[in-house]
Amino acid sequence: MTDMLARIGDHAAEYRDPLAAVDWHAADPALPWLPRSLLSLNGLAEGEEMSSAAVTRFSRIEFARLCAAGMWLEGLLINRVSADGFLDLRSDEARVALQEIREESGHSLMFLEMIQRAGVADVALLGDTGLLSWVARRLKPSGAEFWAMVYIGETVTDAFALRVLKAVRAGHADICPVARQVLELHHRDEARHIAASRVFLSNRLDRMTQPRHMMFARTLRFLLGRFLDATLFPTPASLAAAGFSEPSALAKRARACPDRRRLAAACARPALDLLAASGVLRTPTISTEEAAP
Repeated sequence: MTDMLARIGDHAAEYRDPLAAVDWHAADPALPWLPRSLLSLNGLAEGEEMSSAAVTRFSRIEFARLCAAGMWLEGLLINRVSADGFLDLRSDEARVALQEIREESGHSLMFLEMIQRAGVADVALLGDTGLLSWVARRLKPSGAEFWAMVYIGETVTDAFALRVLKAVRAGHADICPVARQVLELHHRDEARHIAASRVFLSNRLDRMTQPRHMMFARTLRFLLGRFLDATLFPTPASLAAAGFSEPSALAKRARACPDRRRLAAACARPALDLLAASGVLRTPTISTEEAAP
């Protein structure tokens, strides 16, 4: 595992500022920021009835929610990893963690720029994150539970972004070049972060007693459902910003939509597969009923 961390650290040795790397002049105001098939109202009548202009507007708000989720997750990671001055980490782990902090700060600045460009800087884009943030602030980087939660957060959001990129690369969708650049830049770095969190998790599993295994496994699915609801489903405020009437009722319908629940479950599956293979969980999948509370 030390060799793996060394390789991850070597790949991240040369930092590239995302804000400087994105060609912001390439923005095309006529193109959506996400494929229509991946919008949260896909499968509902309102989603089918949207005009091209409405799809473009709503896709910007949905993309901004993805950015807000990234900023929230990265902020929690930076806060917890640095809280104890890296005393709980080995030197090779500290090197990779510091590289991640550098990159996550750049990602967050890039995400903030996209949120502002979407015109929703003051809109509540995420669902209720209070409980998740409370739990995260009480987990220590020295424990396996922390890195299991990090792995889930990074993998779920990256799995959604990868679906967008695959649709674009296959020619099934055309999105704004700036949105594509942001997703590609983040995915490139996130692949390393996900690999690093797997190593951090593996290094700590032998310290996880059976009672801790059982307790964490019991709460993980509940927390995962809350995470998916907060990040992959629209909020009433985001729907109101898009111009929909009765946004609260529409948000409830979106959370109950079988198509969206299946997508949320598919985005969660890679993380659960790894946690099951590592022994953290017994069953590797999440049902569509568990995808959102």
